[in-house]
Amino acid sequence: MNSYDVIIDSFEPDEPIFVDDIKKLFPEKSRPWIDKALKSMLDSNRIKRYDQGVYYIPRKTIFGDSKLNPNIVLTKRYINDKNNIYGYTSGITLLNKLGLTTQMSNTITIVSNKESSRGRAITVGRQKAYLMKAPCEITNQNCNVLQLLEAIRILDTSKTDETESENLRQFIKQNNITLADVSKYCEYFPDYVSKRILGGNVIGILA
Repeated sequence: MNSYDVIIDSFEPDEPIFVDDIKKLFPEKSRPWIDKALKSMLDSNRIKRYDQGVYYIPRKTIFGDSKLNPNIVLTKRYINDKNNIYGYTSGITLLNKLGLTTQMSNTITIVSNKESSRGRAITVGRQKAYLMKAPCEITNQNCNVLQLLEAIRILDTSKTDETESENLRQFIKQNNITLADVSKYCEYFPDYVSKRILGGNVIGILA
């Protein structure tokens, strides 16, 4: 199997392929070799360029080659890949995911290990996003706890209605989040988050 076939076999159609992904497949190869391999695959239409440093294997459709979804690009770059979680959504997107609001936002807010700034706006394709650095390292094990604390940071859960409170309870129970888990990570969030937990309905669910 040649190098090009290795690349094709390592990724699914419509999966973002970053230059770093290619480096991991061929750690012994130089950047000029990687650039040459990508150019050759582009010239032969085996892959498409979505954006600078972002490629994908297109699917054939009745309308021509498929287009890459910008949300998938954002997810792989800043939230998770097949094995690891290194980010999560925040803002309206997170609250909507947890069933704490019915509002929608055109901008996806993301907290990520892969972001170093306190906050910056980007656009991927036509999708707007706002990136923030993680309060602490996000892992597969703590991501749900951090999302809970993030939700409490941006929403006073003592003011949620009955349906929203039940949705919050379901999230806590389904992910086996305990008071000890929350206590461990509270220090990475503003003091008012702890006060909201102690003074709201969350403490009763965690206890």
